[in-house]
Amino acid sequence: MIYPSIRIEGAILSPDILDRLDDLAGQRPADFGLDGTAKVKDEIARAWADAQDYWRIFQRKLESVRSDSPATTETRQQWVLPLLGLLGYQLDFQAKSAEANGKLYPLSHRVANRGSTVVHVTGYRDPAGLDRKAEQRSGALRMSAHAMVQEYLNLADELYGLVTNGRVLRLLRDSSRLIKLTYLEFDLDRIFSDGLFADFAVLYRLLHATRLPANRDEAAQSWIERYHQDSLDAGSRIREGLSKAVEHAIKSLANGFLQHKANDDLRQQVESGRLTAEDFYKHLLRLIYRLLFLMVIEERGLVFPSGVQAKHREIYEQFYSLMRLRRMSEKRHLADRRHADLWPALLATF
Repeated sequence: MIYPSIRIEGAILSPDILDRLDDLAGQRPADFGLDGTAKVKDEIARAWADAQDYWRIFQRKLESVRSDSPATTETRQQWVLPLLGLLGYQLDFQAKSAEANGKLYPLSHRVANRGSTVVHVTGYRDPAGLDRKAEQRSGALRMSAHAMVQEYLNLADELYGLVTNGRVLRLLRDSSRLIKLTYLEFDLDRIFSDGLFADFAVLYRLLHATRLPANRDEAAQSWIERYHQDSLDAGSRIREGLSKAVEHAIKSLANGFLQHKANDDLRQQVESGRLTAEDFYKHLLRLIYRLLFLMVIEERGLVFPSGVQAKHREIYEQFYSLMRLRRMSEKRHLADRRHADLWPALLATF
């Protein structure tokens, strides 16, 4: 399933975990601190209804805020704290900066009821966003909000942290041994503007307060860290099987092309030697990598830029996407062998 508001960078989680969440360990009512009669899906639905109300109230509040204000206080009090409260967070404001390796980090909040996990909240209208360096202020660190939280996690004895400006919400993990950015991001603007309930359900299941480490000593036993380690293990298994999968795909595609009744010209080229086995192999390999590229950008919601109308995305997904071909390949009864229009359609998509 496509989750257009969710972005995974680096190896913090594998994308396939999003579709398996309901079946993973840690998804029972008791794991969320609910009593035995409650259902997680019902709690998510209630949280969704309340979060939509908070979103509308916050948007109205912004209308009364000066246009040149970053709206930091409003973002924290009217939006982020109520939203995270629905996910079980009890946030304490941090009047003093945190220290790590001799440097001070002005982190705004910590989760009082869950291992004092860092939650840094900036303003919804802050022009720096999460990734640009903030304007130079006396005594302030010259780095972006994301970079500040990441550096602090890397230097301090803490595994996870959250950073948000009310527009997007990111989960960060200690990645001191990595160069590439690593985080899980939820586009809150898109979730609540487009009414993406399925994306919110994933947000609830992955970032509920009960997912975080209860304390520093038990960080490895937290649900989010277990999901992280499972993702690493799954990635290793996928890489081990990838070469065999590509080999199988090459053979299947080659036999399919050679056996199709409409491909007389291809068979003649192979028989005459005009198309060598090596060249045929290169064509097939290129086709497979084009398919893989499409799979990745579709799974990550990167076919369109942000802001494109939902109906345009739906048209692509229903009539042009590789997802459509994947569904048909899994349900062969949907295919009509009298026609061969799927191949030209795929070429059009390429």
